Amino acid sequence: MAKNKRGIPDLRQRIREIADEENLDELHDIADEMHRNSPIRRAKNQSQTLTPELAKKIRDFAKKHPNMHQRDIAPKFNVNPGRVSQAMNNEV
Repeated sequence: MAKNKRGIPDLRQRIREIADEENLDELHDIADEMHRNSPIRRAKNQSQTLTPELAKKIRDFAKKHPNMHQRDIAPKFNVNPGRVSQAMNNEV
């Protein structure tokens, strides 16, 4: 099955072109209805922002507890495991 490589705006424009070529008003109406709805509700970010200071605290904690997994360290600093990984890899 071929992947759709065009986005909604491109598809909407092509439908309008076909509508003009074939003189089909209904296709113009359909094109006008094509849009992405913005999300109604998103969960609030619960993780702290990873600052250089917080990253250092995470690295220091991880050094003192070498057998702890990142997923276990994360809740202690109110971050997700990905942020712990960033801190450990000095990506801050």
